Amino acid sequence: MAYAVSTGTRFAISTTLGAAIPVTAISNAAPAVITAAAHGLAQGAPFLLKSGWEDLNDSVLQAGTVATNSITLVDEDTTDLIAFPNGSSAGTIQPITAWTELQQVTEINPSGGEQQYAEINPLSQKYGIKIPTTRSAMSWEMTFGWDNKLPGYKAALAASRAGRMVVIRMALPNGGAVSYGYGYITVSETPRVQSNQITTGSLTLAMQRPLKTYA
Repeated sequence: MAYAVSTGTRFAISTTLGAAIPVTAISNAAPAVITAAAHGLAQGAPFLLKSGWEDLNDSVLQAGTVATNSITLVDEDTTDLIAFPNGSSAGTIQPITAWTELQQVTEINPSGGEQQYAEINPLSQKYGIKIPTTRSAMSWEMTFGWDNKLPGYKAALAASRAGRMVVIRMALPNGGAVSYGYGYITVSETPRVQSNQITTGSLTLAMQRPLKTYA
C-alpha cells in the first residue's frame, strides 16, 4: 500500500508511430501472447494494437516478455472465448517511436466512465430494477500554462487540426506508474485570461479505451 504524489508528474504526446507490423494471432491465455514476425520491440516498449478483437482494438499496451516473433501482454486475460473468439484476433502493432513533452501542465480532469444501466419496471414489483450495461465514453481535460511557442503545444495543435488520434503518456515521479490514453485530441486555441492568474490553455483527449496503467 502506498500513496502517490502528483508533483513531478510528466506528460508527453506521441509524435511518430512506426510502420504497422502484421499480427497473425493473439492467444486465448492469461497473459495473452501476440504472434508478430520479427517485430523488433524491446521489453517495456509501448505500442498501439489494432485487432479484430473489439475489446483490445485501439489499445496502447506495453510489451512484457519478448521473443523474436512474440510479445507477452502484461495483465491481459483473453481466456473468455465469447469476448475474444478464437481465429479473429489478427491485426497490426505500431511501436511509438517518438514523444514530445507536454510542458507546463497544471491540472488534469478525467470525465466519463460512469456505469450505464437498463432500467426495468416489472408490473409485479413495487420497485424498479437496474441492470448494468455499458460505461459512458471517457475523456481527459488538461489545463496548462499557455505558451504557443512550446514544442508540446505545437505538436498537440497540429494533431488537433489534422483530426489525428494520438497517445498521451502520464508518468508519475520517482519511477512510479506510467499510464497511456489514446484518442482524438482537441486543443482550445483561445487562452483563458483572468486577473491575478496565469494565462492558461486547455486540451481534451477523447479516449477510445480506458486508461491503461503499468506499475
